[in-house]
Amino acid sequence: MTIWRLAWRTALRRRRLFLWNVAVPLLLLTPVALSAAAAPHRVAVFGVFIVFFGAFGSAIPAVRDARDGWLDEILRAGYSAPRWLLERTLAGMTIDALQLAPAVLILLWSADGLGAGSVVLLSVLATLWFANLLGPLVAAAVRSLAEAALASAALSLLLLHFAGFFRTPAPGWTSFVAEWNPYTPLQAALSAGASGIPIDTSVWLRSLLVAAGFTFGAAIFAADWSRRLRWPRTP
Repeated sequence: MTIWRLAWRTALRRRRLFLWNVAVPLLLLTPVALSAAAAPHRVAVFGVFIVFFGAFGSAIPAVRDARDGWLDEILRAGYSAPRWLLERTLAGMTIDALQLAPAVLILLWSADGLGAGSVVLLSVLATLWFANLLGPLVAAAVRSLAEAALASAALSLLLLHFAGFFRTPAPGWTSFVAEWNPYTPLQAALSAGASGIPIDTSVWLRSLLVAAGFTFGAAIFAADWSRRLRWPRTP
């Protein structure tokens, strides 16, 4: 059984949890989408929620799987670390996207931005891919679930800030960082869907190149950093 199939089977078997993961975004984000708040504010709230949803949902289970010995059993059975990483990331991305889709659709519907739906969907998938990819890397650098949550939050907020979710990047190095930020496409797509401004496609190429390069590097060195994730931590 592949990690992809196992992840989906586990998610669908826990029906109550799966439905809660659909309901909670709806309950929290629908009032934001339907509010009179300015589009940049609604985009910031949605961006933070989407990134946190993917990052927390990846890092915390990675720590738990390592602590319980499940990951060690998989890799000892001959399942390669790169394959485990990529299948796990792909499964997490698609499950998260399915659970977040209703809330994102409400944002687009409330702003008459359904015309940008395909671009928003692609940006959400790209964002969730990167967020889920960071999870095991964060888990390999921490010693507990609490540290995984804290590190995921800090790293996510830093990337969101430099992607322009909280303020427009000023000309100079902050603008340069934003152009290469993996979360910048999400900011541009959500802004287009929430306010009707033209979609800035120029941010996509550099951001996706960074995400692709990060994916390649993580897969190449997966066997090395996964050893730290697998074995018991010592002070």
